[in-house]
Amino acid sequence: VRELAARTAAGFGAAPPSLAGRRASRVLEGYARFTRECADRAVASGADLAAIRGRLRREAFLFGLTLAVAFKTRGPRQAARLVRLAYKAVGIDLRAGRNGDIRVARCFFKDHYGPETCALIASLDEGLMAGIWGEGRLEFSGRMTSGRDECRARFEFQDEGP
Repeated sequence: VRELAARTAAGFGAAPPSLAGRRASRVLEGYARFTRECADRAVASGADLAAIRGRLRREAFLFGLTLAVAFKTRGPRQAARLVRLAYKAVGIDLRAGRNGDIRVARCFFKDHYGPETCALIASLDEGLMAGIWGEGRLEFSGRMTSGRDECRARFEFQDEGP
């Protein structure tokens, strides 16, 4: 979580939150509060949200790539497993199919984020998945922060070309 917080801070152009010395549950709460505050500040100030999304995605992509290399991830099955484990570490029960179908049954952040914050922070999700799975785009069809019982999304893998 601390590495993710540092990368999120870089994406927002902010100083990382102080999470040292906190119990595990408090670290996640501190991260949720930090990301919500950064997102709220960006929206309220009229910041270039497309640029922020790009930076968040890039930082998370590098983090996902680091995880994929560290865990010697090979193939879609192992990548899907690593995605699930990465999300479990931050309180998200995510099911990722090898074909890119994603379902989230439980999310720690749903009570901390509103729909706008969730949509902005989803750039981290797309980047992390692209770093682990390979390039692609993440498209949500439903979110808990918008009143749904679960989040549904699909990671569309980038075409390899001819």
